Amino acid sequence: MLDTDVLKLLIPGIALLLLIFILSARGFGVIKLKYLNFKELCELKKLRLGADGSLNSKALAAIINHCQVLNSKWVLEESDLDILSNTYQLIKKIACSYHPDSKHPVEEARIRWVLNAFMELKNHLLVITTWKGIHAATQFRIRHIVILSHAWRLKRSWKESKVFIFLDKHGLFPLFKWFFFIIRCVDLACWTTKMIVYVIQDIIFKVFLVRWYLIIGKLASQVYSDRGKDPNTQPETILEDLNSMPECENYQIKNLPEQIKKVSEFSRNEILYHTWSVEWTKVKGIYINLVKDIAHKYNPQSEQPIYEAKLSELLTSGAHFSEQIATIQTYPFLNKILHLRIKHALIAKDATEFLANNQVLSWVKKHKLTYIFKYSLLLFKAVEKKHPALLFKDFAFTLAGEGCKRWFYLYLHDRITLETEILYRKSQATPTDVNRPPSPISKPPSQI
Repeated sequence: MLDTDVLKLLIPGIALLLLIFILSARGFGVIKLKYLNFKELCELKKLRLGADGSLNSKALAAIINHCQVLNSKWVLEESDLDILSNTYQLIKKIACSYHPDSKHPVEEARIRWVLNAFMELKNHLLVITTWKGIHAATQFRIRHIVILSHAWRLKRSWKESKVFIFLDKHGLFPLFKWFFFIIRCVDLACWTTKMIVYVIQDIIFKVFLVRWYLIIGKLASQVYSDRGKDPNTQPETILEDLNSMPECENYQIKNLPEQIKKVSEFSRNEILYHTWSVEWTKVKGIYINLVKDIAHKYNPQSEQPIYEAKLSELLTSGAHFSEQIATIQTYPFLNKILHLRIKHALIAKDATEFLANNQVLSWVKKHKLTYIFKYSLLLFKAVEKKHPALLFKDFAFTLAGEGCKRWFYLYLHDRITLETEILYRKSQATPTDVNRPPSPISKPPSQI
């Protein structure tokens, strides 16, 4: 009789051969990507051994551990689909490794380097989409990964059954170990056959996730390993450039469906007319709600419309959105601040207590964002000789910094609106797709 450990290796081995056969029929793109991930992880491990104890070693360890945790999972969990949060956590670990003494290590990045990283990210994603078989292998919705995750969680809940608890409590489980193992193997084989399409899609998605974090890890290491000296930029020159900043408006929004325009305008006004300093945590929540609302407009019958996006469309949208972010560095009025670190651009982010809420709001409503920069420059020149330091830190630069943040947040908002609308319009579920028969997850555990 085969040993338990042998069977545990035999089952995934057969599943892997089946996966290779199916993927070979549809193209070698995913297999190529899987091999590339394996090769790069091996190279990172070698680099880590050679850089033992250095700042780079800690960053490499963060990337390797992040990817290995994903690779070790048989089935992805729903928490793995929170790509935004998981990506931020990886970037934060890398930033901490290069700037251990900083209170806000993520803000140590130089703005130009961040924008260049977005351009490189776009190039990486575009290259992947051109590989043979990638488009065909990614024609599935993220919803399928969620369905499999829920079903797998139910399969693993057998240890919580009354029979198992009783046997384990009285020390009888070792006597029935083989019996339970055989039953579980048969049950798992039947379950895998029923869910084989979802299992394959889950494996494909995991390959892309690992690839994503390898790319992000590499780019984040390039950004935060920068130890160059900060330029001695005078505030007046910055304000003069910002004075020519145009109002942030995207005329493509006007061509969107009426429902989408209403959703976009509502969330945009939350940023534009916010009566206090606009912080990233607040804006991030606005962006997330914007994406959810647009997804719901295109998938009103779906329980989780945000997961109706197709992986193939996600890749294309990710590449185009990254390019839109990188394009910011082509705006002439931002030339001076591109050499600054993010922390310098946010130097006065908590200093809006010098201004009354209703005063800031009335300025924005009456003169829009451009007035903030003109007012800052005028005020700076008027009292520069008497209180240059105070003015720079506490007033004029506060106004300019707040206006610059709002301009960037609005720029980002409009690009998210456009890309999300395209993403869910192209991924829009058909009525037969949304009203499909109940998936295995909707059945009781005993029926799966």
